Amino acid sequence: MLEINPDQLLDLTISFLLPFFRIGAFFMALPLFGSRLVNSRVRISFSFLVAVIVTPVINVPYYDPISPAYIVLIAEQLVIGFVLGFIVTILFQLFSLAGQLAAMKAGLGFAMSNDPANGISVATLGQYYLSMVALAFLGTNGHLVMIEYLAESFNYWPIGSGFDSQRYWQLVSLGGWMFEKALLIVLPLAVSVLIINLSFGVVAKASPN
Repeated sequence: MLEINPDQLLDLTISFLLPFFRIGAFFMALPLFGSRLVNSRVRISFSFLVAVIVTPVINVPYYDPISPAYIVLIAEQLVIGFVLGFIVTILFQLFSLAGQLAAMKAGLGFAMSNDPANGISVATLGQYYLSMVALAFLGTNGHLVMIEYLAESFNYWPIGSGFDSQRYWQLVSLGGWMFEKALLIVLPLAVSVLIINLSFGVVAKASPN
C-alpha cells in the first residue's frame, strides 16, 4: 500500500506551485491561447498539465511557504511568465501592425472588422495578416515550439535567480524593434501605392479631361 508522507506532499506542492505560476502567466499572455475565445478553465488545466511534466526535470529551490521570500518569488514567476508571453505577443502584433499600416497607405483604413479575440475593431487587412500568421503558426507546430521555449526558460531564467534589469531593458527595446520590422514589411506595398498615385497624377496632369 502506498503511504503518503504529509511533509513530502507539502514539499512537492511548494515545488510545484512556483513553475505553475510562471506557466500559467505565460499562457494567459500568449496570443491565441490567452484570448477570450479560450475558456479560463482550459488554460488552467493545460497549465497544470505542463507544470506536472516540467517540475520533475527542473531545479526548484525550497522556500518556506509562509515566508515573505516565497510570496516575492511567486510574484517574480508571474512577472517572468507575462514577460515571456509578451515577447511572443509582440511577434504576432508585428504583422497586425504591418497590416494596419498597409491599409492606411492603400486608402483602406476605413475598412474595419471585429476582432473576436480582443473585442475591438481593427483594420481588415491587419486582421487578415494576423489570421494568416496564426494559421502558419499552428500549421508549423509553433505551439509545440512555444512549450519548448517555456521549458527552456527555466534554464535561462532559473527560479530564485532574481530580477535582472538588463533582461527587462532588452524587452523594452523589442517595442522599437516591432515598429521597425512592421515598416519593413509594409514598405514594398507603400512604395507600390506611391508609384500608382504618382502615375495617376501624371495621367491627370497630361490629360485633365
